[in-house]
Amino acid sequence: MKRKRILVSLLAAAVITTTVLTGCGGSKEGGKSGKEVVLNLDAPAIRTLDSAKATDSASFNALNASFEGLLRSNNDEPEAAGAEKWEVSKDQKTYTFHLRDQEWSDGKKVTAKDYEYAWRRILDPKTKSQYASFLFGIKNAEKFYKGKAKAEEVGIKAVDDKTFKVELEYPIPYFLQMASFTLLVPSRQDIVEAQGDKYGTDVTKMVFNGPFALKEWQKGAKLSTVKNDKYYDKDKVKIDKVNFLVIKELQTKYQMFKNKELDGIPGTGEYAQQLKKDAEAGKCDYTEEVAPSGFYMMYNMSGKNKLLTNAKIRLALSLAINREDYVNKVYKRGFVAYGLMPTKLLCGDKEYRQMVQEPLKELMGKKDPKALFIEGLKELGLDPDPSKHTLRYLPQGSDAFEKQSAEFFQNNWRQNIGVNFKIDTAANFADYLNKSASGDFEVAMSGWNGDFNDPYTFIEQFQKDNGNNYGKYNNPKYEEYIKQSIGVTDTAKRTEIFKKAETLLINEDAGIAPVFYKDKRAVTQKYLKGVQYPSFGGQYELKWAYVEGK
Repeated sequence: MKRKRILVSLLAAAVITTTVLTGCGGSKEGGKSGKEVVLNLDAPAIRTLDSAKATDSASFNALNASFEGLLRSNNDEPEAAGAEKWEVSKDQKTYTFHLRDQEWSDGKKVTAKDYEYAWRRILDPKTKSQYASFLFGIKNAEKFYKGKAKAEEVGIKAVDDKTFKVELEYPIPYFLQMASFTLLVPSRQDIVEAQGDKYGTDVTKMVFNGPFALKEWQKGAKLSTVKNDKYYDKDKVKIDKVNFLVIKELQTKYQMFKNKELDGIPGTGEYAQQLKKDAEAGKCDYTEEVAPSGFYMMYNMSGKNKLLTNAKIRLALSLAINREDYVNKVYKRGFVAYGLMPTKLLCGDKEYRQMVQEPLKELMGKKDPKALFIEGLKELGLDPDPSKHTLRYLPQGSDAFEKQSAEFFQNNWRQNIGVNFKIDTAANFADYLNKSASGDFEVAMSGWNGDFNDPYTFIEQFQKDNGNNYGKYNNPKYEEYIKQSIGVTDTAKRTEIFKKAETLLINEDAGIAPVFYKDKRAVTQKYLKGVQYPSFGGQYELKWAYVEGK
């Protein structure tokens, strides 16, 4: 399948503090009343509410709450949503969706044209969607994106107001999972075009067809939503209002949770163990799950710094990282990574990581990072003394955790190789994203949260033309592996292709340096029930959530 993965599900940092939390919920009810819920977003900020341009988990969280695609993920399984039923052709290349009766928040009918417009808009080069390749498995989609086909030739058709047909270039085993991803929600052409480039920045000028309608957006601080009375399934939505807050400091968010000013927070940092104990004591509910999310160092291979054009130098930097210490002593959550694909990710009906060993494990302890770095310097015709060279590291923000992480990696590279590293500045996460996208970095932590349950969601992001390939990794052999996987339905064959691609990327080319796999840790007050934590897309699924006793 093809799609561009929206980039990073960023490091949603865990700021390290020393204050001890005395318990989950205190005795007071907090500032809320009735069926109002206040949740903390485990991300620095929402960037946009334009579904075609969103690339981060916080933005997807807001979009998932306020829009309804053809399918909706329920406990990570796609189920009927905007479409009440569908048929699949015998060759598995044509999907015909039949829409249910539904309305936008302004009372206008949702039609197949709204889906057609939204999907084609993602593919329109003028939109500059980083997710365009997500739809390249659709007939003529890539050709249209590259100016080699007309819009009407793309296999995205509104047959009539309630029938939406999708024709694929080849069978995509996980297409229904793709259709449930938040990227593919409908858009109203009149609303989008009236706003132009500003669409997605002002919630008062938008319409919604999901469980909630967005009411207020204080950028970088708060997003308010209310139950959408026009939603076709409104009787199942039991919460009247949800406020999503961006709170950077752990001490603040945990104190607010203790006082019941927050109903849900991520379970990270110094408080994780205390929260587990509180949950065991019946004071709150604690959830911990594996997330389909991998984080890695990306290198700018465009030539910004000549050193990073050499594979041996990139591999040296990778091998010099003490992943165990970073995960256990700095990040204090997640799992050490020596590969691109995390655990629990499926290839067919089997777990990929149980079939394929993480490639970097083969090299750890067998190659000396400093010796490799020196070999790379000689190949480039440069002074072979690592201390005579300097690289730069871009953090994901300016908070205490990002500073601690940057200094950790800086010390790893200095001690194990001898190369100098200067730490650049990113005012905040949005600034980091902008610099990453524009190539204004040399080495930086990046990450990817899968869009669906298949290795392709990770492998494809390093294609030459993928909008999320900020490091500009490019190897024709890797591109060939991608092509070989397309249209293949045999699990064993797909697994072998993905194994070759992952090994090439991480060991042979050192296009990235895997660091850790993320986890999902969340804590809620005892009275908040039915909250889901999707593996793909946003942080919360609240359609089926409710406040017990209210």
